[in-house]
Amino acid sequence: MSRHPKIEYLHEPFNVDHPNPRVGLKLNTWFAHYKSSDQKDEIRAAFDRLLKTDSLSYLLNLYRPLEWKIESILVFLKNMSLKTFLQPRILIKDPIALISAGWPHEKYDLTVICMVRSPFAFVGSLKKAGWDFDFSEIRKQKKLIQGSFSPFAEEIDRLSRNKGDFIDRACLLWNLMHFRIAEYKGKYPAWLFVKYEDIAMNPVQEFENIFQYLELEMNKDIRKYFAMYTSDKNLTESQDTSYNPRNSRDSLKTWMTRLTTEEQDRTENLTRDIASLFYEES
Repeated sequence: MSRHPKIEYLHEPFNVDHPNPRVGLKLNTWFAHYKSSDQKDEIRAAFDRLLKTDSLSYLLNLYRPLEWKIESILVFLKNMSLKTFLQPRILIKDPIALISAGWPHEKYDLTVICMVRSPFAFVGSLKKAGWDFDFSEIRKQKKLIQGSFSPFAEEIDRLSRNKGDFIDRACLLWNLMHFRIAEYKGKYPAWLFVKYEDIAMNPVQEFENIFQYLELEMNKDIRKYFAMYTSDKNLTESQDTSYNPRNSRDSLKTWMTRLTTEEQDRTENLTRDIASLFYEES
């Protein structure tokens, strides 16, 4: 989406291991819940700097971490002119901020696109990447456990004490995220909710719909870019977790080889109740 000249991409401000230097926010909790966080003031200040400043203040904050050399000064002046006249829109992509997504929407009137993904694909991707999750990160957020996630409190407590295996943890993480998405669907009907599978099957048309929702023109070069990065001429499996061209349709089947039959059956059983809110049984 950031191929559009009016879109400026901002990567994961809620990431704990790799804080975004442009945001200046260093969180101590994964999947931080704004209302439960002991860093609420820091989060609000960081987003105020990002979203409630004029072009000059925003750029000064953007270049704050950099050493001022002649090259950076020239880039600063170039960006200053572009941001003053083009007034770009900031695209914040951050699955780690999902639990808190309602807060910036309400406070800063952000336009939100929320993506749903199959539990099989989600668990398969975590397994391939070797990404696990410590549920003590959720358990210590008391207001969240006592509120929205109260139906899962016992399971969160059990897995935070290292009881259960990777499939248990991956499935509970999927359940929590998509339970939250189901709440958002009821509370924020104006948000755009999309399915990863629909985009992978028909990427150009689905992104056309997304651009229309954002009131952005999808030009010929952007369509060509989407077609190239999702073409059936690309590899189905990526070699790492970086952003690479993929055969988007065939990539929908990768979980079948990433997960054993037993892992597939367990994933289905553990996620069935929440998955039924988004997917038909088949």
